[in-house]
Amino acid sequence: MVIGLTGGIGCGKSTAAACFAGLGFQVVDADQLARQVLESPACVARLRARWGAACLGSAGVPDRRWIGTKVFADPAERAFLESVTHPEVARLRREATADPRRDYVVELPLLFEKELAAGFHAIVVVACSEEVRRVRLRARGLTDEEISARIASQLSLVEKVKRADAVFWNDGSAEFLREQVRLWVSRTRGA
Repeated sequence: MVIGLTGGIGCGKSTAAACFAGLGFQVVDADQLARQVLESPACVARLRARWGAACLGSAGVPDRRWIGTKVFADPAERAFLESVTHPEVARLRREATADPRRDYVVELPLLFEKELAAGFHAIVVVACSEEVRRVRLRARGLTDEEISARIASQLSLVEKVKRADAVFWNDGSAEFLREQVRLWVSRTRGA
């Protein structure tokens, strides 16, 4: 079984993925795959060719904060970055979920935005209130302006919820989220 896991930024996708891992699912994190691709020599060369050395940190690896500021301010730059990284991330994701004897949960923040829902047994969305997600994102060091830009760059949380096979509400404790995931997995595996 391969489950697609998405939701809004700051809603707790990684926490939900950890809940799935506790139930025996292999977690595939598209953001981690993207970081791997971003730091590959081929990608670094393309980023440097477009943006110059300013996009690289002192160790010569892409400066994700610099790049984030650049791409969330300019849709053309975001499209460029996605054209460089997304095909390779998709290939790595397919490789990582290839064993039919295993259960996987694939954490994909842009699952709906990039029309990646095909091929999953189910799509689950993690959602929470706007207030809670902004508090979480500020704790990560994002400014209110950065938070608004990133939220605006994604499909609305309401639309994600409408498209989901299941929704986990994550305004409460980690235990509450874990119990929602456990009950859903129990019902899904029993079906």
